[in-house]
Amino acid sequence: MGTDNLFYKRKVRKAEMHRRKIASRSPYDRVLIACEGEKTEPHYFRWLINNFQLNRQNVVIADKKSSLDPKGLVDYALEEFKKDRDFDHIYCVFDRDKHTTYHSAIDKIRSVRLKRKVKLHAITSIPCFEFWLLLHFTYTTRQFESSLNESNCDLVISDLKIYMPGYEKGSTKFLEYLTDKTVEAVKNANQIQKYHDLSGTDNPSTKMHILVEYLKSLTR
Repeated sequence: MGTDNLFYKRKVRKAEMHRRKIASRSPYDRVLIACEGEKTEPHYFRWLINNFQLNRQNVVIADKKSSLDPKGLVDYALEEFKKDRDFDHIYCVFDRDKHTTYHSAIDKIRSVRLKRKVKLHAITSIPCFEFWLLLHFTYTTRQFESSLNESNCDLVISDLKIYMPGYEKGSTKFLEYLTDKTVEAVKNANQIQKYHDLSGTDNPSTKMHILVEYLKSLTR
């Protein structure tokens, strides 16, 4: 009897917490953004949420796991969705670099069918997220290809440091350089996309502008 009563109280408490969360949301899409934890991306998205004055109950950052490859990140996003299915869109943000599971992650995102018309998206950057940051300052179609086992992203970071001296992954100091530069980054990313439609290559490229423009549109 006591166990049944405890279970009932927990159920009521959980339902009340859910009701309060719903009440605190804004009347626009609810979005889950999955990105690797302990790195640059989570810092960037939290900064963006503040800049766009978005409700954190509506735009949720899932970044509790680190060192995930692209396929692992997609699996992690789906795990988080199972815990809370009240989302309209799920965005998986990951790099190409030299990850061996990049294409399998894309394939899984294309093949997964979620209930309630929830949409799963791949927001990729080639070779890495830092290319999106670089587009805040300059337009370039230079292909970033390193030799041997070195990271392609190191080449991007080398160029990025021209505009962000002392840039380091995981630090929040880079955010101060981005103020009032989002429009320029979106313009450059769109131009890159048009270039690749003709060139037949996707190095370098990013789809970050798609997610950024979508987030910006939520409060219009």
